[in-house]
Amino acid sequence: MKRLLMLCLTACILMLSVSAFAVGPHDMECMECHSTHYAKGDYAVGVKPIFSENPARTRVSANIVDIDALCIGCHNEEEGILPVNMHTTHPTGITPTYTKVPRQLLKDGVFSCVSCHNPHPSNANYKYLIMPTAEGGNMGTFCAKCHPNQSDPESVAAAQAIKLNVDGTGAPIVKVKAAAE
Repeated sequence: MKRLLMLCLTACILMLSVSAFAVGPHDMECMECHSTHYAKGDYAVGVKPIFSENPARTRVSANIVDIDALCIGCHNEEEGILPVNMHTTHPTGITPTYTKVPRQLLKDGVFSCVSCHNPHPSNANYKYLIMPTAEGGNMGTFCAKCHPNQSDPESVAAAQAIKLNVDGTGAPIVKVKAAAE
């Protein structure tokens, strides 16, 4: 009986720990990214934003700014959390000119990290992408959402039918202190 009880307890602990990370390693309590009392930037964020160079050709700023700077605050070589190299990744901090990006994916007309990723724990999609991709197996469908002219007809049709998991572009982002000038 004691062994059965221990086995059940162990199984429950394992199931709970696996379910806690089923949607990713982001903090379920929100405080890894958001900080209500100890902001490390101009906004209520608990991550120190990194404003490094933005190499994108159609960039709106010479440096990484806004939400992208927050994302790179963790996703950099020093932190080592799935580092993103801005020279080899999809451009962010840009005004799209090459393709028509759905308006709901842009913030003030700018394409950013959150145009493709919704980093909140409520998003169970692979790598926090804004739509399901069968754990990365259907990336063509994902890309077809913004690049229909470069995609096959099946992927385009599938992309049009899938609902996006986005927070919305109308959510206000409130500054907690004035930006350094």
